[in-house]
Amino acid sequence: MSDYDDDRPNWRELDRNRDKSKFYGRQENKEKKEGARLAERDRWQSGRVHDALDRLFMGKKGTVDHDKLFKKVHQSYGSDSFLRNVTRYIEKYGMPDDTATLLLMLDCKDQSIILNVIDKLSASYAGLTQGQKDDVLRKLSIVAMSEKSRDVRVRAEDAMGDLER
Repeated sequence: MSDYDDDRPNWRELDRNRDKSKFYGRQENKEKKEGARLAERDRWQSGRVHDALDRLFMGKKGTVDHDKLFKKVHQSYGSDSFLRNVTRYIEKYGMPDDTATLLLMLDCKDQSIILNVIDKLSASYAGLTQGQKDDVLRKLSIVAMSEKSRDVRVRAEDAMGDLER
């Protein structure tokens, strides 16, 4: 054999070097990244479409105005504007469906709103998680002990008695 055979590169070494190269396969990786970006964009777009359809079927409660007023109710809790925001929300959208907001509304100063909230909580109690059920019972016990109005105290005690069974 000649000296040339010793200097000739091995095919395995060529393949290994090509795999290590930063330039080889760059085009293929770029195509893979583009495909991944398109898949992410499609997933994001389908999520947006899904959210838009959910909002469409929610009716008036799926609007941006509802979200703003709902946020105002939560942010004004404990302030002087809380009752005003709650009454505006109820006039425009009716009683809320979520338990957290209903529990906040129990601290409102209007007796008719508190009575309606107690009725709504009693009606939706069966479908709540155990943590939410505990929160409802705890809040009703606080209302039953601390509310000034006798009607509200009696209604809260009756609701607690019915719900604990």
